[in-house]
Amino acid sequence: MSEAARGLERLRLEAQALPAALRAHTGRVVAEARRLARHYALDTARVEAAAWGHDLFRGHSDDALLEVAGKLGIETDLAARARPILLHGPVAAATAEEQWGVEDAEVLEAIRWHTTARPGMSLFAAAVFLADKIEPEKVGADAELAAIRDLARRDPEAAVLAYLDRQMERHLRAGGIIHPASVEARNALLLRDPGSEGPQV
Repeated sequence: MSEAARGLERLRLEAQALPAALRAHTGRVVAEARRLARHYALDTARVEAAAWGHDLFRGHSDDALLEVAGKLGIETDLAARARPILLHGPVAAATAEEQWGVEDAEVLEAIRWHTTARPGMSLFAAAVFLADKIEPEKVGADAELAAIRDLARRDPEAAVLAYLDRQMERHLRAGGIIHPASVEARNALLLRDPGSEGPQV
């Protein structure tokens, strides 16, 4: 097995050690990511690896995430300091790259941005982002997500935008914080050229 393959396999092995509920969620995201990868004609094994790695630090406390982010040199903006759970993707991506030998830029991007999205996100990253949001248990608990799940098969850009719209509306109603990357991603999607082609979401 190559070094690159070992790094991706490490993501799966780390996911197997997660607490039961988080491990079960991750398994559902992997299955959903596999489905989307096939539909979008992406490299299924690499998309699955990113899905295995997306929530490896989701169970860490706020203090632990801030501490690890500091050690890894991850910049923490106002939103992340207010809601450190937003750091679990960046921390997982940085740990995978610096400690576990993951060199695949698309896998690292997908892990890093799976919570907030970002402008110019690749189709690969969008597949993991959407898989995390529309896995079956989440859809079962929230019927609104079913429409986004259906849309994801037809138009991943529209599905990401629909999800961001929905979440931002909820956060605004609750007086919550919205991460700047989510706002920028939404704006970029709204301003995209509908006649353009390519893998960027």
